This record gives sequence, structure tokens and C-alpha cells, in this order.
Amino acid sequence: MAKPLRILTVVGARPQFIKAAAMGRALDGPFAGRITETLLHTGQHFDADMSDVFFEELGMRPPAVFLSTDPVRASHMGRMMAGIERTIGQDRPDLVLVYGDTNSTLAGAMAATRMGVPVAHVEAGLRSFDNAMPEEENRVLADHASTWLFCPTVTAVDNLEREGMSDDPVRSATRRHPRIALVGDVMFDNTLHYAAVARGRGVHKALGLEDRAYVVATVHRASTADDADKLGAVFAAFSAVHAATGLEVVVPMHPRTARTLSVLKSDPWRGVRIIPPLGYLDLLALVDASQAVFTDSGGLQKEACFLGKPCVILRDNTEWLELLGKGGSLLAGTDTERIVTAALEVLRADKAPIPDAFGDGHAAEHICEVLLKSA
Repeated sequence: MAKPLRILTVVGARPQFIKAAAMGRALDGPFAGRITETLLHTGQHFDADMSDVFFEELGMRPPAVFLSTDPVRASHMGRMMAGIERTIGQDRPDLVLVYGDTNSTLAGAMAATRMGVPVAHVEAGLRSFDNAMPEEENRVLADHASTWLFCPTVTAVDNLEREGMSDDPVRSATRRHPRIALVGDVMFDNTLHYAAVARGRGVHKALGLEDRAYVVATVHRASTADDADKLGAVFAAFSAVHAATGLEVVVPMHPRTARTLSVLKSDPWRGVRIIPPLGYLDLLALVDASQAVFTDSGGLQKEACFLGKPCVILRDNTEWLELLGKGGSLLAGTDTERIVTAALEVLRADKAPIPDAFGDGHAAEHICEVLLKSA
């Protein structure tokens, strides 16, 4: 029997834990014995509410390696890379797999490249075309360091081709000639898998909320969450939406946002309810019973769409262009008036159509198949 393919998977932030759950199901299921995985947690999200809870409720094995790192960005990146390189040197995996566009993504890709180990990037090819976003820098650099580029949508494939990368199945996959594969979205896999379980949790009832009588809102990106003026404008918009519609705006609070919010005038926003961070299943359940979603999260934009919820995107751009228009989402930035206008427009829609751009719900299995054929 051939030796199994050995993968070191690097995760560090909430969206990556969730994506890793989809891959874990495939690796423990149809690909058991053919691919083995070592999970490394960089410590990027070190708060238990933003990290531990996701492994517990998704039934994932805890990470085999946990790096304790300083959260300051510059030193954090260096320490993450050093810890990943050390693990690569000890374990000698066949490849390093990274997800998305966080600092952990870039640290994993760069550490593997320095150690001469090929990289597989899940969610390759996404572009917001906003070079001021750290996430854009991370995803572009990770793509150009990768041997396998696993794209969730046709748009992502097109983006890579415009940057001079194209798939050539005749050649062996290398960093110079990467394998580009349209596999679908592992987050779509997860929504299909967990939605029924999430609905049974009744989290909105526990909060005293009625079905479709509220909006779920999240704000966490540094460009907004670290700027008191922008954050105040966003929360003023939430209050204005409540005044216009009667819908309560429920905000699971990210620690970064809470720090900035604490310097603003205490609780001036009527109709806005701040609650602690939620685990993946509870947030999925809360969204499922809501009327709409307001968010700057790339992942929650999609989950709203997958659950048929219209969404106001609290950014000036999105890497998920498929969500706009027929996807039921509108871009609104952080201006109070723009957010209110967009919110009233999406709330007139009874339900957002679910676009067919995100695959067949088996992206993780497709990733495994490509790796076994070409690694």
C-alpha cells in the first residue's frame, strides 16, 4: 500500500477553523488512510471565545501544534513563521495547506516556501482589488507562493489567469506551473452540513427574539473596528435602521470592536443589542432565523447568502462578487446614510436568491482528489 500523503494544515483565525472542519470530514471519511493531516494553530485568535469553542462544537480534533505568539502584527508574523518552519523541519510534510487571507495564511505559505515544501491554497484567486486591505496582500502573496490553487468560483479562476497563471494538466504541479482547480467553496460544504443542526439550537429564542424580527450585524475588520469615527457611524446606522423598521440589530461583539467601542459614548444606540461572541453553530442559527445580515466579514457575507438572507456589506468592496446583484447583497461602506439606504433596500426583499456559483457542496472531497492525483 502506498504511503499516505502527509499534510500540515496551518490555521489561526475563526474562518479557518470552520473551513478546516470541512476538510477534516473528508480526511476522516472517504480519504481516511490515503491522506493524513497535522493541524497547526498559529495562535492568531487566542481568545477562547474566538478559538477553542469552534474546535469543540464542530467535533474537530484539537490542533497537534499550538504556537503561543505575540499578537502585535510585525512580531506576530515573524514568530508564526519561525514556529511553522520549526514544525516543518520536525515533521517533513509532503505539503503545507493554508486557507483564505489572514496573517496565518501568509505565514504558512512563506514558511513552507522558505523550507522548500509546496503550498496548497484553499480559496485561491479571490480579489477585492483594494491594495490597502491587508487581506488582499495576504491572498495575492499566498497565491503566488502556491503549487496548488483551489478556487471556489469561476471568477477566482479568471483572476488568476489575468495575473498570468493558467492550469496545464500535462505538466507536473510546481510553484512555477501551479495546478489551478475549480473545486467550489468549503464554506458552502459546511453550511449544507451544519444548517439543520444549527436550527435546532434555538439561540434566538434563548435571547428572546422572534423569527425574522431582527438583523444580525458583525464588525471586526481593522479598518473599521480600530477607527472610532467609522465605528460610531456604523452603529449610528444600526440605530437608524431600528428606528425606521422596528427591527432590533443584534451584534455578537468581536473583542477588537469592543475595545474601540469602549471609548465612544456609552450605549447611545437605540435598538442595538450587543451580545458576547458566538460559536459557529449558534451564529449560523441566529442568522438563519433573522431577517437580514449587516457585516464586514467575508465568511458571513456568504453564509447569509447560503441561508437565503439579504446582506448589507459594510465595506466598499468585496472579494465575493457573486454575492452582489442576484446574490442579494449590497455594498454600503461605513457611511451612515449609505448603510441605512442599503439596509432599507435589502429589507424590502423577502428572501435573497442563492446563486449557483459556489459548487456542489463537496469542495473538500474535490481538493483531496486533486492532491492525490498531482502531489
